[in-house]
Amino acid sequence: MKIAIIGSTLYDSIEFHLNESFSYHGHESYIFDLPYGNPSVKFPDNKVFMLLASSVEQYQPDLIMVVYRIIHPDFVNHLKKKGYPLIQVNPDALTTFDLQQLFAAEYDVYFTKDPYIQRFMESNLKLNVKLYNEAFNPRVHVKPDADKLEYEKEFDIDVMTYGSMYPYRNRMLRILADHGIDLTLFGNRNVPFYDASLDEYHTDCYITGEVKAKILYGSKIVLNNLNYAEIESVNTRFFEANGSGAFQLSDYRPILKDLLPIDPELVSFRSIDEAIEKIRYYLQHPQERVSIAQQIYDHFMGRYTYDHLIQYILNSI
Repeated sequence: MKIAIIGSTLYDSIEFHLNESFSYHGHESYIFDLPYGNPSVKFPDNKVFMLLASSVEQYQPDLIMVVYRIIHPDFVNHLKKKGYPLIQVNPDALTTFDLQQLFAAEYDVYFTKDPYIQRFMESNLKLNVKLYNEAFNPRVHVKPDADKLEYEKEFDIDVMTYGSMYPYRNRMLRILADHGIDLTLFGNRNVPFYDASLDEYHTDCYITGEVKAKILYGSKIVLNNLNYAEIESVNTRFFEANGSGAFQLSDYRPILKDLLPIDPELVSFRSIDEAIEKIRYYLQHPQERVSIAQQIYDHFMGRYTYDHLIQYILNSI
């Protein structure tokens, strides 16, 4: 099958991994990205999107998979009139819906990770929506072949997290630090209202791919404080950390009962106080966290790789 992916060409993005996995399984695929800095991307001017549509037409795909949420409805409707099947795969929370372009476009199938969004789109908008789980790439997020406790000595990281330092995340991390939790932070702090008091914990290092997997595995605890807009879903970090063999503590969501092979109460928290309590417990019980991490890793390898995801998507359409 020949597949056009509309989204980011950045390394370690969902689009990168979809493209890699399609190619790995014998499909032909290509990522079509938007020009960064073009005002037409931000505002509802369709010129840049129609140029993109022309490039996609020249590629003559069997399937168009749109990952961006900012794609102009004219792009979608134009290509549908040409007979191309289009699907929308949304890997983010509802705060990324921008101007709600995807509700104004006529995709054949919408894929969402959040049961709340699925129910809303099906019940209120009468759209064809499929629920899916995000994934990790076992050829990129490679679990190190080493004893975890020995590997942890090499990195000497008690609690780590990575990603953009948004205000909600800053505040939670500040509370942890104030309670004596030794943090190591990776990712982007060039965001509005960043808390500079966290500078002493920040590495100024943006981690991706196999390097990210090594650091996740080498950390004693990976903290995953989910975005407040993850109503009934989890994020990509949840799958990457578990798929790298890390021990992860995340915000509780009911969907954890379906995703994990163990009681989710063991590896989640419902408040910052509970997070502090569990961090302190697992730092004192290394064998327990290593055993849990291995059990979850084995479960995820059999269910939540991008190889599983692309097969699910193709079967669904």
